[in-house]
Amino acid sequence: MKGGLRLSFRGTLRFCTVLLVTAWLWWYFRSYFLLVALVLIVFSALASVFLFWKKKDGVCARAELPADRAARGKPFPFLIMIDNQSRFISFGAVLEYRFGNVFTQGYETKQGRIFIAPRKGACMTWRLESGYAGRIYVMLTKFIVFDAFHIMEYTACPKKDAWTMIYPVRDTSEEDNLSNIIEGFPAEEETKKRGTEYNPDYEVREYAAGDELKNIHWKLTAKRDRLMVRERLAAGREKINVLLPLGQEKEENDRLMDSFSSVCALLITKGYPVQIFWQGQGKDLRSGYAAEQGELDGITAEILSADGFKQPEEAAQQMAILHPGDAYILIQTGTYEGAYVRN
Repeated sequence: MKGGLRLSFRGTLRFCTVLLVTAWLWWYFRSYFLLVALVLIVFSALASVFLFWKKKDGVCARAELPADRAARGKPFPFLIMIDNQSRFISFGAVLEYRFGNVFTQGYETKQGRIFIAPRKGACMTWRLESGYAGRIYVMLTKFIVFDAFHIMEYTACPKKDAWTMIYPVRDTSEEDNLSNIIEGFPAEEETKKRGTEYNPDYEVREYAAGDELKNIHWKLTAKRDRLMVRERLAAGREKINVLLPLGQEKEENDRLMDSFSSVCALLITKGYPVQIFWQGQGKDLRSGYAAEQGELDGITAEILSADGFKQPEEAAQQMAILHPGDAYILIQTGTYEGAYVRN
């Protein structure tokens, strides 16, 4: 949104109308009182325009949302703070903002007028609510400031947009048996066997300077057309693959995110690090490793910060092509929150 000073057509038309009516009344009645009023109107208008031109840059707006996160389905405060550095001059303003969810691609636009007092500025407060998980943003799309007579208007630039995160709801119930929430999940003694396809003791990532050539994954390198290497995990940290297949319905995606968060949190609590796979912004299969709840929150935030509408079958196809032979948990909803899949 670029700044710019210009003449307000409506404000100028109203001012000229008042000025002409006052001038006609003075000409008709020949009253000194009306003459003084006419002079004061002209002088005040010129002073208003001049002071507005000098002080317009002292007005700025910024949006504020709760830091870090807000609760899904519950109202949370949203503020637009407007600073006025002038000690004596007040302004009027038109403010328009867009409130949206990056993950669900839903948004709404609202607009309002506000009076900006000298020194104190102004504060507009609303209560917003999101029924879906995702990265919530507020973008100030219009901020037009007027002088006292509304003759001139200035399109000001806001300081910053604001955002917060609505995280999925995790199932806090204590579940001892993973097979009760994951269909076909192998017995615990089976998952602890080293070398099984379910828990490979390495992860694959892009080549970085200093990596040994013997660790290059040549088959995957040929498929991706860039160097990929195997990186062994720390001893005893055998990971479990998890695939998140997002779809085209925002309600179903929201339930999938709840299941995903609950399953991964439970696995980490039970000592199983997880390798998470999902489709990114360009529909490429992305992955992230989480062995702690903080790492899981970071990956969840990355997923919720992109468009969540995908083709679920594409994720499974990419998983089979890029990681052939690897087993994984396919996140789903319903009686089971996941299904154990062997490629």
